[in-house]
Amino acid sequence: MKRLLTILFSAVLCASVGAQVKNYIFVSGQVGEASYQYKIEDVASHISGGFGAGIHAGYEMRVGAFLLDLGFGFNITHSIVNVGTKQDTLPDMTDDDPISGGDMFDYVYNQNHRHDSYTNLSVQVPVMIGAAAKHFYFLAGAKLDMSLVAVSSAEALVSSEMQYHDLPSPAPVMPNHGAFTDYLVSQKPASVQFKPQVMASAEIGYRFVETASGSGWDVPKEKNYWRVALFVDYGILNMHKKGNNDDISLPQTYSTGEMQNITINHIFSTKAAAESKVNNLMVGIKATYLFQLPEKRGCVICRDAYRGHVSH
Repeated sequence: MKRLLTILFSAVLCASVGAQVKNYIFVSGQVGEASYQYKIEDVASHISGGFGAGIHAGYEMRVGAFLLDLGFGFNITHSIVNVGTKQDTLPDMTDDDPISGGDMFDYVYNQNHRHDSYTNLSVQVPVMIGAAAKHFYFLAGAKLDMSLVAVSSAEALVSSEMQYHDLPSPAPVMPNHGAFTDYLVSQKPASVQFKPQVMASAEIGYRFVETASGSGWDVPKEKNYWRVALFVDYGILNMHKKGNNDDISLPQTYSTGEMQNITINHIFSTKAAAESKVNNLMVGIKATYLFQLPEKRGCVICRDAYRGHVSH
């Protein structure tokens, strides 16, 4: 089996008669839109919005039209989840006002304009194959994406109201009863953990190089050249590590005359998100510069594979 795979691989590399192996070192940079896809109950959107950028370096082998790219790099993304409006309730509280106290009510917290943001720095290892024809090329393959550092933050405007059991509608906001409106609650940057991700990756672009046909293939005349492409990276695994937090941490007792102690937790760490699969996506523009290494004559891989086949 191993011998067969070697022969097949050699046949692909040497598919064109007289094709010469060309080796390149490349550096690239990319920018684009970066987002997360998820489905969390009571969250306004199912896809975040943001931006990302990355740098990569690696090795490219070209045999005729065939391309093989191996690389290593870093990518950083910043994306915002529009959580929207959420409501939480402390039921069956008792009004402890000394004059009008004693009535039962539900103390309701409303989160408005809530947004959670995520910044993630990851290391990427791409393995890509493709082809080039004239000025155009394409590559497709996979990228191993491993989070190195990720942080989250969140903020919302929180208001409260007292829904008395004996009244048909909420009571007006009464600060002396502990109710308030549009109080800004924010979570300071906190560490987040993401699982390793495998991203399906593809790019198609234009080579800024003069070509000369040789053995049926369009071979770059210049040893070094630029190329620019559109690319897409989509995470096919679930990168979400489950959490068991509430989206907002509320005091469990009612206190008159003072602001309640309220904190919010980033949405991916909550119970509501525990069963949600989170996939990352990045779409953008990539620019690559290639440096050709000294040429080696003859197809060494083909010759060695052929000799091994004959000897057996």
